[in-house]
Amino acid sequence: MATAGRPDLGDVLALDLICLREPDGGPLDCELHRERLAVSLPKSEWVCLRRDHKLIAYGYLWPQADGSWFVGGLAIHPRYRTAPVISELGAGMRDLVRTLGIGTLRSHVLVSNTASLRLHRRLGFAVEMQNERAVAFVANGADLLGRLPLKPIPPRSG
Repeated sequence: MATAGRPDLGDVLALDLICLREPDGGPLDCELHRERLAVSLPKSEWVCLRRDHKLIAYGYLWPQADGSWFVGGLAIHPRYRTAPVISELGAGMRDLVRTLGIGTLRSHVLVSNTASLRLHRRLGFAVEMQNERAVAFVANGADLLGRLPLKPIPPRSG
């Protein structure tokens, strides 16, 4: 079951070291990432999924000065990237957006992260800006509520 609340920094770091890479494809810089998490953790609103007390997935948002919210991160342990877990995380994020009354959501995605780019487009995020390295997306919170949780994409026939 998805739960709101801040996770332990060590739990997030452990999951991120499995799931995330540096923009150049290399392993995540553990100490630099720990520093970034230490800054974002206290100001963020989180949705966490656990199995046997271990963090297996999360999503988090933080408020921006202009009243919008920024998608700080989303991760699912590779072993748990199943339709039920994706749906559960999506439902938790939907509930978070609804509870916080979010009007506008922003996100940045590296152009090399094709899975995240597809997800953002599927959720209805629009491109706000783009350069050779990253894409800045924006979405209306009410529109997102109608798209979350995601339904599995049916397999292609033929």
